[in-house]
Amino acid sequence: MLKKIENIAASAEFKNNTRFSGDIHALPVINGGKSSVSDSLSFSSAFKYLSQLKWNLKSLTRNDNDEFLLEFVIDNLTFSTKIAIHDCISSNINYKISNDNSIKNSPHKYQIIISFDFESEVYSETLLKSSTEYLSWLFEKFTSYDSILLKNSNNTDVNAFFIDGAENNLRYELSLIHRNLIYFVEKVSGEKLSNNLKIAPANTDQVNQIKILQINVKL
Repeated sequence: MLKKIENIAASAEFKNNTRFSGDIHALPVINGGKSSVSDSLSFSSAFKYLSQLKWNLKSLTRNDNDEFLLEFVIDNLTFSTKIAIHDCISSNINYKISNDNSIKNSPHKYQIIISFDFESEVYSETLLKSSTEYLSWLFEKFTSYDSILLKNSNNTDVNAFFIDGAENNLRYELSLIHRNLIYFVEKVSGEKLSNNLKIAPANTDQVNQIKILQINVKL
């Protein structure tokens, strides 16, 4: 992946919805115009972090609403999400996740939209901590129920069945991925986004949620 990114494309206007992918070695400057030493250091630090995580960034877009749209690969799963610079939410965080390679010789690929509340305890983990153990387990579970999914891929009860008993583990794993992504965006943008995420909810009786909103089977 991008291990040695040093060339910043000074003429690009990153804020005007410019998009780049992981195989391009010239990155845009966030504020456009001439690049600076700080710009170069920010990008170098950000992509060094992704390289250390062994994540592969497929695309990154910053739109006019100061939202980052990101698509990236961890292990054999592709993730897509949106992060707002000025409204970094800690609940109802949505990710779209799909498997890139076949699972257990299944002819199908699966794509889910999953929503979860952030678990602030992941900030006690090391900066390079990353895992897809339970997400991989979830996708493997899909292969055992192809007949159900093909008929009820958007059924609430069916979707709840797939994460039953693993809610806490999946929410923690997704929160850890989200923490790492926030850390990357902070490095790229120069904005501090994690303050709200680090604070545990005051209402300890509140039940943290995680739910699959949609399952799509790609034939």
